[in-house]
Amino acid sequence: MAITRRKFLGISAVAGASLFLPWKFGVRDAYAFAQSDPLRKWIQPIRGLGGATGIPVMTSHRDPVYGNAVDYYRIGIGEFTDVLHPDMGGIGKAMPTRLWGYFDMPHLEIAANASSDDDMKRICNAFHIALPVKRHLGGVIVAQKDRAVRIRFSNLLPGKKGHILPLDTSIPGANQAVNRTAVHLHGGHVPWISDGGPHDWWTPNGQHGLSFMNKAVAPKHFSFPWQADYYYPNDQSARLQWYHDHAWGITRLNAYAGIASAYVLTDAIAEAKFADLPMVPLVWQDKTFVSSTTFDTDPTWATVTPARVQSPGSLWYPHVYDPDRWELGAGTPPPNPSSVPESFGDTMLCNGTVYPYLDVQPGAYRFRMLNACSARFLNINLFVKDPGSADGINLDAGTLFPTNPAGPDMVQIGTEGGFLPKAATLKSPVPFNPVTATGNLLLGPAERADVIIDFSGFAGKTLLAYSDSQAPFPNGDPRYDYFYGSSNPTPTTAGHGPDTRQILEIRVANTAPSAPYVVPALPQDQEFLVPQLADVPLPAPPGVFVRDLTLNEAFDQYGRLTQLLGTNIEPVPGGGFGRDYMSPSTENVTNGSTEVWRIFNTTGDTHPMHFHLVNVQTLSRQTFDVDTFNSSGGSSINFIGDPRGPEANELGYKETVRMNPGECTSVIMKFELPTVPFTVPVSPRTGGHEYVWHCHILDHEEHDMMRPLVVT
Repeated sequence: MAITRRKFLGISAVAGASLFLPWKFGVRDAYAFAQSDPLRKWIQPIRGLGGATGIPVMTSHRDPVYGNAVDYYRIGIGEFTDVLHPDMGGIGKAMPTRLWGYFDMPHLEIAANASSDDDMKRICNAFHIALPVKRHLGGVIVAQKDRAVRIRFSNLLPGKKGHILPLDTSIPGANQAVNRTAVHLHGGHVPWISDGGPHDWWTPNGQHGLSFMNKAVAPKHFSFPWQADYYYPNDQSARLQWYHDHAWGITRLNAYAGIASAYVLTDAIAEAKFADLPMVPLVWQDKTFVSSTTFDTDPTWATVTPARVQSPGSLWYPHVYDPDRWELGAGTPPPNPSSVPESFGDTMLCNGTVYPYLDVQPGAYRFRMLNACSARFLNINLFVKDPGSADGINLDAGTLFPTNPAGPDMVQIGTEGGFLPKAATLKSPVPFNPVTATGNLLLGPAERADVIIDFSGFAGKTLLAYSDSQAPFPNGDPRYDYFYGSSNPTPTTAGHGPDTRQILEIRVANTAPSAPYVVPALPQDQEFLVPQLADVPLPAPPGVFVRDLTLNEAFDQYGRLTQLLGTNIEPVPGGGFGRDYMSPSTENVTNGSTEVWRIFNTTGDTHPMHFHLVNVQTLSRQTFDVDTFNSSGGSSINFIGDPRGPEANELGYKETVRMNPGECTSVIMKFELPTVPFTVPVSPRTGGHEYVWHCHILDHEEHDMMRPLVVT
């Protein structure tokens, strides 16, 4: 019997999360799916920041509107190609991958007048200006605490050529221009008109969404129709943020195509204790590439994409709703292209290239890590590579978990919300546990970790960063788990991809080691709403308003699984709690208020829930009886067992929180609008300051697990 996630949740919830089972899966079908060609691992160095071959860092200028107090950037968004692996398309062929992304436009002539990529090339030739450097994940911004940034983005994306990925126009918001973009500073405390919400999109010819009011940022500074201004106060503590596309209906495609980069917010005073540590950003993504077999296993790829993305090395994206992979309900047959519940790649990238290696000295380093995958969670352990093994990793025959010696401890000092109250030591190996949805360094999509690793005891060793978390999370389908020795019907060759478990090789120099590093007490540079001293259930302050909300799953008119947010009140009795994104807002809050949100997950997935505008503190997680909750229309809540507090490395502030199946996750947040040097109008769509909260599994976000968050 095929048991849907939805149905199985109903019959197992009383027994708790321990009985959740995987999705159904059968024999690997040979239709409408692709697998990347085998690519050699660890033959290219990782890209650092800047330099001739690194990830480009943006150039700031004096702001012509706000003067020396504000750093001004001119950034283009366009199409380009980049070589992501030397063997792409065949050994040594180095075929480029076509991407969309951000790039620096340092010259005023280009930034002011280029309305397309062709215009940019023409202007550069006329003025004898070098073309902007374009690389995957390019456009890193390094900002300073309490020093504002204004950015003028120029949308140079092609329109008539079509999107470089299959576009499903049947999901909400997607039946509009393919070259729309909106820029969201993920984790930023910004005015709503600079938040880059779904309706903040604009096109090169000046079309725009219902909530596009970016011209208010610099009303007296002339801009062209293809340009939009964003203002970031940077009134937050030091942290790794990132900025990425958020256009309604095409966010998952634009971000996967490459419209995303890092935004590092620094604080010299708070970070002084770590100033001597080398800082290395690590951004992970999983992707699948068009290969020599794609047109055999996906015969319609040529009909759903333009010719320029049909050669080996191009990005591939799932576009057929396959009932053998995802449950299909009643309705009109899904179209092709169709959105899918989750998209998982078979090849891991770090810092924008495939299977790179990192050279380090035998001392301590600071790593700022980001899981930028669309849907894949990471559970990171460090192992010593076995030089005598075919693939460097030896697996236990029963558990398929590595038996290699453990690598160094990872000491986490911060999250996406800044420094932790105290450091959390993560000792490898801790395998992922699907029953409890826990592991070692566990990162859901969009989560970040600020980590110190001391290599002083591993001089001359080679280490492997290894992830064994399941996809979908937490229960898994082995067809998305790629590694040498797996049971996947399409095997992986030793030393090659596809591989989604080995995510980075770290080579420690065989030189005299530094003295062992002692992590100092962490800076306490922000006040917490609730004191966080231990990983126990944290009490909500007395008198704080408590809001009950739900995570839900249903079927759309095509019978496809769709994910939804809602309150604990059914819009139609017996019709479920879920509400469409475009339904009237229910999360309406007052500026300056504090609330506790109890979020009940009635689905079979863990959802990394992301909150715009605010940082939150996780108070507790507790299993509840989903059947009773659903059948009573949310009026009866039967909790099972005792609540548990956040993990040690979740203490402090976060803005992306993992919420597990059959659990109620409680978080507390304070809504405070930022202060800016211009008048912020209210949204003509909602009448307030319009933000959103949503799942950061991007396929979930767009179909339709996102709701307005309106501050008045």
